[in-house]
Amino acid sequence: MARDIFISYSSQDQGAATAACSFLEHRGIECWMAPRDVSPGHDYAEALVNAISDCQALVLIFSSHSNNSNQVRREVERAVSTGKVILPVRIEDVAPSNALEYFIGNTHWLDAIGPPLEAHFGKLATSVENVLGLRALGKTSPDNLERALADQL
Repeated sequence: MARDIFISYSSQDQGAATAACSFLEHRGIECWMAPRDVSPGHDYAEALVNAISDCQALVLIFSSHSNNSNQVRREVERAVSTGKVILPVRIEDVAPSNALEYFIGNTHWLDAIGPPLEAHFGKLATSVENVLGLRALGKTSPDNLERALADQL
């Protein structure tokens, strides 16, 4: 089942990812999160690849944990290679590793460092809604997306 957003995160940041997912879903944005949305008996890696291919954008819960996660790096690479919009949500004051910087270095960030974390999710939801709206209208040129995200973040 296709979802609007794929949420990429380190398992050590599951609380932040779950909170972001819950906030977005309460706004009517359909999210895909592992392991929650991997059906029993299905191949885990195949489920991830299909979910990333089927989503409109990837929300990256960015921290020192995700920065060092090979799994997160693979998810971000897969999203970039399939033309997905990446929306990084930085929950820790850390610079991206060279590997992640290659994929997200030119992307606008949502800094969600100061508590409470949930106070930052309104901007995230607005940005996601903006990206989904532009995609629905077929206006996903890099200039349109950069302008839309810069206005929101």
